[in-house]
Amino acid sequence: MDRGTLIGLLLGLALLVTAISIGPNPRIFLHPESLVVVLGGVIASTMIRFPLSNVRSAFAVASRAFLTHTRTSREIVNELVGLSQRARREGVLGLEKHLPSDAFMAQGIRMVVDRVSRDHIHDVLAQEIQTTFERHTLGQEIFRFIASAAPSFGMVGTLIGMVHLFVSLKDPSGIGHGMALSLLSTLYGAVIAYLIALPISGKLELRSREELQTRRLMLEGILGIRDEMNPGQLEEALNAFLAPEFRTRRAGGSNG
Repeated sequence: MDRGTLIGLLLGLALLVTAISIGPNPRIFLHPESLVVVLGGVIASTMIRFPLSNVRSAFAVASRAFLTHTRTSREIVNELVGLSQRARREGVLGLEKHLPSDAFMAQGIRMVVDRVSRDHIHDVLAQEIQTTFERHTLGQEIFRFIASAAPSFGMVGTLIGMVHLFVSLKDPSGIGHGMALSLLSTLYGAVIAYLIALPISGKLELRSREELQTRRLMLEGILGIRDEMNPGQLEEALNAFLAPEFRTRRAGGSNG
């Protein structure tokens, strides 16, 4: 799991638990009725707003974003330059026995081995990049909707609690339930929105930009291998995508 995500989530939960535990009765913050109003309302509204398949896909994308290790651009450049060197030594057909583990890069290398035209390789992989970007954008939209819906249903719970409170003015035994429903619904909605949904949406947006950059980098490298570009020249072309401090530099110069 992404360490920053894990640390942030644990820190946020620790702050909540600490703030709750310093009170005289922490158990009063466990209120199933409030949770049902907020969580149930968020789930229902999300399923109404988006197709169920898209919601499942969004959570799958989110899990991969947090649990999958992201390769650095430097690693990708080194792998592409290595493939270029192998193609120079063994011929393009030799790449078939050394396909990359990344599915996108492997797809491009297979087309290079099959002598597919440059334009076709570009069109297919560019469409793959666009499709992935659109899928990630939908996932971000779903979590942003959850972040906006959670406080709203927290307010719904607050209004319901206020109704119970006013009805119970003549019966003091029901005032506590109404107050708990009113206040804790707002709390639950805020926690879901600002500790979970909004951070996930932001992290998905960041990961989407990172993946977009790395796939463009892969596309450029694959086309360079297809054009039988000199490994040193390919490395220089790929380094243009990287910040200066992250650029690679092979021993032996740029003549490959």
